[in-house]
Amino acid sequence: MRALLPLSLVGLLLAACGTSPSPSVPAASSSASHAGSLTPDPSDDTAQVVPAPGSDSEVYSPNPGAIVVAIDPGHGGCLDWGVPNPWDNTIDKAEKADTLAIGMALRELLEAQGITVVMTRTDDSALAGDRYPSLDCDGPPWRDVDGNGEAGFEETGRTRTRDELQARLDLANVARADLLVSIHINAMAQGDVVHEIAATQTFYDDETPWGEAGSGELGRRVQAGVVDALDREADYRRQDRDTQAVAYYIVSRQWRDGDRCETRGDEWCKPHRAAQLPAVLAEVGSMSLEAESELLASDEGRRAVAAGLYEGIRAWLAERPLAVRYDALVDGGGAGIRPPTQPGQGAPFWAAALPADVAAEGALPVRLTNTGTRAWPSGVQLLAGRGASGAPYLTDAPELQPVEVEVPALQPGESVTLTVPLAPPPAERTLAWITLADDRGEPFTDLGSPALQVAWEP
Repeated sequence: MRALLPLSLVGLLLAACGTSPSPSVPAASSSASHAGSLTPDPSDDTAQVVPAPGSDSEVYSPNPGAIVVAIDPGHGGCLDWGVPNPWDNTIDKAEKADTLAIGMALRELLEAQGITVVMTRTDDSALAGDRYPSLDCDGPPWRDVDGNGEAGFEETGRTRTRDELQARLDLANVARADLLVSIHINAMAQGDVVHEIAATQTFYDDETPWGEAGSGELGRRVQAGVVDALDREADYRRQDRDTQAVAYYIVSRQWRDGDRCETRGDEWCKPHRAAQLPAVLAEVGSMSLEAESELLASDEGRRAVAAGLYEGIRAWLAERPLAVRYDALVDGGGAGIRPPTQPGQGAPFWAAALPADVAAEGALPVRLTNTGTRAWPSGVQLLAGRGASGAPYLTDAPELQPVEVEVPALQPGESVTLTVPLAPPPAERTLAWITLADDRGEPFTDLGSPALQVAWEP
């Protein structure tokens, strides 16, 4: 039991806070959940450490439900089949069908171990719209998700693709996932020449703050898992093409002033709201070899790939030393981590707004959970800041200042709820940014643990 130090409201950066969807925290097998019971009495001056529930989960035994994995089955929707299958270019054997089946099998494996999973899609649909009657596509209306003023399907396909990928990134960021795996199938071809090669390759961006230690190591683990799994299934020769630091849109760092695109005047070849967590793009196989195309279209092949991805995720989480999950505890504990889809023609996923009753109380209970494999060092500090923005959430940290509250040195899986005071709201929409810094002052966001962002809507 630890005492909360007095907090000054003078100049407090959380003048504009909000809430974010908070997941239940189920433990695998027989372990009981402790979600929904942690909302503190604001008058209480102590913060109790809640022990890790423990489980027999082989992915994260201390507290598996606190881990959130974002799975992105590549492509999807009426207009985006992925790369052409040179042997049988039908929907059932299209890249989008393979990736969806693999993603769903991966979700099943992870959820069986108590892990929380967010899917970017669970069917043949698109988040950013798919309405194109001339091609018999009658999906949802188009959305300008990335905010560049353009939406829809045009000759290059760039507008539609970037809006779709931005929506998927937004979902992972708002859910504050621990990692993102985007699943794809390759096709080795040059023009009309098909190279009958089977290979696995994984891509990541080494220019993010967590770079090689985060995305790079995740990529190496995923690559090894998939290669091993498919080698056991295939009766043909396969290539291990290793990992490569290539900043494809879904894994790319944030667009920065001074960046240039191949097309003159284009400023949207990198996401303007990049993944705030380790992310990899796994080209798990290649349909340009007919035998591999048939394997990836089979239940056995898809389950093998899912098992390989699962093993890579498990191995990476087993070695991640420092990490944190934040949950704003409102409405009795929250209701899941996937944010609701917002209406309109813009971005579908936004940081949630502060409920009126929490604003009136002037205090926001925030649960912190150690989701790493090591105890937090003494001296970990809570930091907070705010920034006015009409965007779905902040892409970079505002000016941060310490919040004068003692943060316990939690063991893996343990959690604690701290009460953060709220000052009067501003006149414009403002987002709060809440994070931890380690004993050396390094924010956990630089390690790949997304900050808690909550919005004050005037």
